[in-house]
Amino acid sequence: MGNKYKYVVMPLVVSLVILLLSGCGSEPKTETIVIADSNEASSTDQSSRPFQVQKIYRLPDRFANTGQLLGWSSGDAVIASFGAMTILKRGTLERLTYPYEQSKTIPGIGKVTSNTILSPDGKYICEVSPSSSETTLKLISLQDGKEKEIDRISTSNQSYVQYVSWSANSSYIGYLVENQADHGADSLYIYDMGSQTSAKYQLKDILKEDSLLSADIANNGRSVLLQLFGAKQGQKKVLALGKVSGKNIEFQYERQIGGDSVAWMNNDQFVFLGTDSSLYEYDRRNGELSVILEKVFDFKFSPDRKNIAYTVYDQNVTYVAKVQGRNILYKEPVYRGIVPTSMYWNLNNKSVLLQGQKQLDSSQTAPTDSPSKESLIIELK
Repeated sequence: MGNKYKYVVMPLVVSLVILLLSGCGSEPKTETIVIADSNEASSTDQSSRPFQVQKIYRLPDRFANTGQLLGWSSGDAVIASFGAMTILKRGTLERLTYPYEQSKTIPGIGKVTSNTILSPDGKYICEVSPSSSETTLKLISLQDGKEKEIDRISTSNQSYVQYVSWSANSSYIGYLVENQADHGADSLYIYDMGSQTSAKYQLKDILKEDSLLSADIANNGRSVLLQLFGAKQGQKKVLALGKVSGKNIEFQYERQIGGDSVAWMNNDQFVFLGTDSSLYEYDRRNGELSVILEKVFDFKFSPDRKNIAYTVYDQNVTYVAKVQGRNILYKEPVYRGIVPTSMYWNLNNKSVLLQGQKQLDSSQTAPTDSPSKESLIIELK
């Protein structure tokens, strides 16, 4: 029975194979099938919303309410000092690393004063140590704890060191020296990290009635943005662009401003807040002034100047956006609930550290209610 079935089936199979082979010799039929490129679709969707919150880390309460945040020392480590409540009292320097739960004292670093400024690249701190007769500025490496004195200013003639700041590329340190005995002798000092030398420049255009507030050095060490209460402007806050000329700082541009934050975009362009809460960019090469964002309360650019974090008036919301020339694009809210008093981008431009007051809820109406601070890290995709 099985052999008989075998003999019947075999001719059928052979016939089917011959039929299929003959079909291959006929004219082929074509059909177009469109397959969506999932990678391209994902890329297009992501370009329309480049910022997405990946994770939020809340820093320990002591970092928000006890410590003094200095900034980032790497892409995943934050630096703060503890116990240095006044410039005459010293404290410890601690590092908080991912996942930002427990900090450790930085080895090899002694006690520091409250006037300690971290370099933008996270490698050094500049410490200001005053005494009854002089003020010392010292550079300390966070890698090995090595110290170098960069200047010593006598205070016997009522000179005071104020407003120490780093250039954005960590190549220069600027500091103002005000002389109370002779108002015409206010000076700006610029320390060059490369040559390890400090140069003194006279602020000839400063009046004795002016009150200096801050100094921000450009990356080339040849220009400075000075904030002051100007006597000629009725003691209103003014931003002055100054340039090194010989042994002096000559003013090239002045404008009344409304906020505290200023930032160099490059050696010729800088950004500041106007009295109308608009964010302005000024280009000294052609004298062009442009509005790049409106209703801004405060702002902070990422180290590569390609991103911005900012807050808006009357909102407890922090936004991030892309910077392309004079355009601010893809504005995204990333956190609600606090009013940041400090914002720090990490070194790889991917995370923002915020510190500020928690938002009061409706139940907190008594005068004794004082909202605590909060520090958190917004990690972006």
